[in-house]
Amino acid sequence: MKTIRTIATVMLAAFLVLGPVAALGATSTMTLATNAASYSGQADITVSGTISPAPTIASNVIITTTGTSGAVDINSVPVGTGTGTFTYTIVAGGNANWVSGTYTVNATWGAQGNTATKTTTFTYTGVSPPGTTTVTTTVTSTVTSGVSTVTSSDAAALATITTDLAGIQSSLNILTTSIGTITTALTTVSNNVNALSSSLSAIQSSVNTVSTGVTGLTTTLQGIASNISTVNGIGTQLTSLTNAVNNNQTYAALSTTTNVSVTV
Repeated sequence: MKTIRTIATVMLAAFLVLGPVAALGATSTMTLATNAASYSGQADITVSGTISPAPTIASNVIITTTGTSGAVDINSVPVGTGTGTFTYTIVAGGNANWVSGTYTVNATWGAQGNTATKTTTFTYTGVSPPGTTTVTTTVTSTVTSGVSTVTSSDAAALATITTDLAGIQSSLNILTTSIGTITTALTTVSNNVNALSSSLSAIQSSVNTVSTGVTGLTTTLQGIASNISTVNGIGTQLTSLTNAVNNNQTYAALSTTTNVSVTV
């Protein structure tokens, strides 16, 4: 009983870790089989399978074996990284729930956003201990009482797990809604960024136009400055010409005075 409760707790913890990821992820495929179709007594039942595509990180598969009297074994089995293979051995007849009948093996796995599940069956025949033939009725009554107790305890544990899983599902629904809201907000931000980018491109184009105009104006001003320099040069040349004319006039005046003196 304690072992089954502990294993159930491990299974719940695995669902807490793997459940949110698996809920939003894709579905992988799984193979599952036992090493025989039927068993009896305290037989070793080997369960094996493969996850495809193989996970690239450490993960576990939850294997639950259930008969007509309830679960007889629940365990968490590691999956080979890169191979996807797993193997687990159950010893039949380990508790009072091992009664003759058909048993179902369920394997559930989740990791890296993927999930996979698979079931297989086998038959089991219980073997009565030697010397119990004469007390068949008493033994049956005792076993039935034990089964009732175990089933009731397991039912309570499973009810608790179901409640916890319902809470997890509710949290996942809230998370999904929040993700949708965040996605919408991100879309709005992206649209605003694109609009701002377009505005900046228009401003850059205007700046380029102004820069081109300034460059043309600078060239024009440089031409005007060059022309002004040329005009200044003409002024200098006019000054030189004026000085030359004045000099010629002075020289002519002097020449005339000299001629008059000689004649007298």
